[in-house]
Amino acid sequence: MTFRSHPYPPPGHQVRLPTPIWTAALDEVRRYSHLGGTRDHPGSEGLVYLAGVPAAAGLVVTAVLRLQHEPQGDRVAPTREEVRWLMSTLRDRDEKLVAQFHTHRNGAFHSPGDDQMATSFHDGFLSIVAPKFAVGIHRLDQCEVHEYRKGYFYAMTTAEVESRITVHDIVVDRLPEMLQKEPDRWHRFVQRLNSIALRQR
Repeated sequence: MTFRSHPYPPPGHQVRLPTPIWTAALDEVRRYSHLGGTRDHPGSEGLVYLAGVPAAAGLVVTAVLRLQHEPQGDRVAPTREEVRWLMSTLRDRDEKLVAQFHTHRNGAFHSPGDDQMATSFHDGFLSIVAPKFAVGIHRLDQCEVHEYRKGYFYAMTTAEVESRITVHDIVVDRLPEMLQKEPDRWHRFVQRLNSIALRQR
């Protein structure tokens, strides 16, 4: 059974997003803040996709998919060829589409065009919007997250985002204080073994 053959979890599922993937997505959409537009309104919206695999509690994001689309000013609409590439890449990598992530020039909101032109309309699909072309944006709570449910995109509250989407490190170090405690644990373990041996004599 492939990851793609698993059904999507229902709306309300958990999402685990590795920090390097989040950073790469931000870097890509932020790049468009310097591309295209007009003399009076320089820069363009950027768009990337987050792909992932099902896990026990929801979905784990495993990749950021970059269309490397043309700058289009205050809009971004993938071409049919780009959408075909997206679907083909997901199939080849055995991943599911978790979210779309795009920017707006000013505020973070879901416009009528965002509602109508979303790349997916499966329940639980996420649409993340960063304001200011993502310039100066580093955290998920600086963006607005929408979830598609029963035919509409609903803005998630700050509490919902915090409880359901975890941006986490993929390299975890043992802290120095933990290493210092290790010899004490080993010493106590040896003492317990000696005590047991003495009682059994």
